[in-house]
Amino acid sequence: MADLATVSMTGRLTRNPEQRDAGNTQVSKFSIAVNGFKNHDVSFFDCEAWGKLSEIIQQYCQKGKQIAVSGTIRIDRWEDKDGNNRSRPIINVHDMTLLGSKDDSAPAKPLQEESTDDVPF
Repeated sequence: MADLATVSMTGRLTRNPEQRDAGNTQVSKFSIAVNGFKNHDVSFFDCEAWGKLSEIIQQYCQKGKQIAVSGTIRIDRWEDKDGNNRSRPIINVHDMTLLGSKDDSAPAKPLQEESTDDVPF
């Protein structure tokens, strides 16, 4: 059996998602801030979403939006210009749920426009 590194977390987008073409599909890159047990204990995670999920994130997510993400985690490694080895975790998002609005006292916007047709019952 292959090893698998999965992760689930909730947080707020730290910036608007950036979308680009990646061959035949789209990829959206964004980051989320996840609060720890204390308000000053915040972790930041870079995330990427591919294909249809990328399109949904572009349409409904913006800076400050609270979301839940789950997916796999990988570590990107590189050498900086000074020759130091660097690394950072990247969350490859497989599932995303919109949780709240930027202003928690305001209700979240619906994903679909509500019908204005009068229903007789």
